[in-house]
Amino acid sequence: MNRINGKDICLKIGTKFYAGMTQADWTSSTVVEKSLIKEDNGVELTEIIGFDDKFSITGIICINGTGDTATHSDWAVIRAAYRAKTAIPFAYGTGTTGTPEIAGNLLLLSLSEKTGSNGKATYSCDAEILQDATLTFATYA
Repeated sequence: MNRINGKDICLKIGTKFYAGMTQADWTSSTVVEKSLIKEDNGVELTEIIGFDDKFSITGIICINGTGDTATHSDWAVIRAAYRAKTAIPFAYGTGTTGTPEIAGNLLLLSLSEKTGSNGKATYSCDAEILQDATLTFATYA
């Protein structure tokens, strides 16, 4: 059994890495619908009707330097996407052939920055994964 290091799992916005990311937490929970009908003789039925997938992302604020824009989405890009209120294509996984990957569109729900006088400026954001036709749980090719 191969173990995966957390540092090897990355989040891409479109085709570019999310610059400065130090942690990405993916949470998935089922959405259920309960029903109690006479035909079931008083036995409550629970049906899974969907999923609620979210990301919580934290990191160090990074601004691209010369040549960085080809591989990374920096803080300015993330901030603009949040303010535009538009879905953003993403991919989450190791990027290694044969490993699991989640891909689709996400919507940034909140964004915050912390800029103390001691240490690096940091950010955190919460995102919801859209449950649409773009969402895939596949193997990275």
